[in-house]
Amino acid sequence: MASCSHTAKALVAAYNTWTLENIMDVRASNCINYILPNSLGQKAMDNEEYKAFFAPRMTPFRHFKLAVHDTVVDEAARKVVLHMTSTASTDVGDYRNEYMLKLHMTEDCRKVDIFEEFVDSAYSAKFMAYLAKHPSAATKSKL
Repeated sequence: MASCSHTAKALVAAYNTWTLENIMDVRASNCINYILPNSLGQKAMDNEEYKAFFAPRMTPFRHFKLAVHDTVVDEAARKVVLHMTSTASTDVGDYRNEYMLKLHMTEDCRKVDIFEEFVDSAYSAKFMAYLAKHPSAATKSKL
């Protein structure tokens, strides 16, 4: 059986490749993604919905990297909590965000079953609104 810690590290590594295929590969086929807090108004998404939601949001970001600052692992409960920050480059300036992820793993701990992502909602709303005002930056291909 894989460890939950190992799968969480694989998830971080997948995001650091910044390819949708790698990001989705760590998720179970029935994974449900929640973007929180609920005040953001995001509905829960299955894998197909998450791909449709996330793929266009990847385009403006280059050199996306996550840094893990703290990890809490409960192997018995098959849960991992990660406190992370991200950095990236965009045509409208540098991007920096903060996240808390609560990952629920499959029984064998090889994949993520439930992905709960808490984002810095104030920063995200401000940055995405700024990005939306610069449509050419939002639609350029990533490097």
